[in-house]
Amino acid sequence: MESYTYTPCLPAGRRYAESFKEWLQVIKCSESSIERMPRQLQEFFTWLTQHNITDIEQITRQHVNGFYDYLKYERKSQHTGTLLRPQTLNSYIRCLKLFAHYLEETQQGNLPVNLLYEKGQAHIRQILTVEEVQQLYQATSEDHYGIRERAILSLYYGCGLRSSEGIALNLEDVLLDQKMIYVRKGKGYKERYVPFVESQKEDFEHYLKQSRPKLLKDEAEQAFLIGHMGRRMSYNILLKTLKRLQQRTGNEILKAKIIGLHALRHSIATHLMQRGMKFDYISQFLGHTLMSSTQVYTHLAHELEYANT
Repeated sequence: MESYTYTPCLPAGRRYAESFKEWLQVIKCSESSIERMPRQLQEFFTWLTQHNITDIEQITRQHVNGFYDYLKYERKSQHTGTLLRPQTLNSYIRCLKLFAHYLEETQQGNLPVNLLYEKGQAHIRQILTVEEVQQLYQATSEDHYGIRERAILSLYYGCGLRSSEGIALNLEDVLLDQKMIYVRKGKGYKERYVPFVESQKEDFEHYLKQSRPKLLKDEAEQAFLIGHMGRRMSYNILLKTLKRLQQRTGNEILKAKIIGLHALRHSIATHLMQRGMKFDYISQFLGHTLMSSTQVYTHLAHELEYANT
């Protein structure tokens, strides 16, 4: 991603960028987004100043579209000297849409953004087979760290959570009696309840009784997943945990796969599709706003079946 430093153009541009960054942290955006989007926003501010816009209330849809045309047809990558890729353009669109939502939510104004995402090259999703997921479970150790490993797999595979959703979970969000996970703020700021089965309930109960108390250092800590330092678990530690399990399996094909937490989410969605679960149920389970986001798993399920024949 670009690393230019931009001078905010609107008189209150720096304030907007800083408060927008704080808001991104509150809604649990990824660390990379929290660092990147304020810079992209400042680039938008700079462009506006160059076009004699000095107040946010002056911004029209034509200005937003004009800035995007500049990005698409004029803006060059600092690293390659070529026009921006669809993936990069889409990151700017997401930034502008999130900033518009921020302005509306904080009652600071209205930013008219009606930009459509670019259709770039399809992102290749790494999908695990059911057998490979079972091997990850089997690779968990017998100590309290292994109990936590099973809880992590049950959250990210069994419940299909996004990485940030699992990290943000608090104790009160894991409803054992109802066999539900309460996701307070998923993607698009939407809350939802995610069901889980008896085996996952057992994983969560064992973790809460046998693992979490040994990891905890502050009784006031409300995070569900606790890291080695006794605080809320970070993305990097979760990823390292998954990588360790992957290498412990002894399955050379699985060990060679480049996977992250999202691969577990993609895998459960694909497996549910293979089992014949209704399309709209899977969409609700994953917390998708658009059906098109779920439709990709139809193709992945067929692809996985073909690969196994």
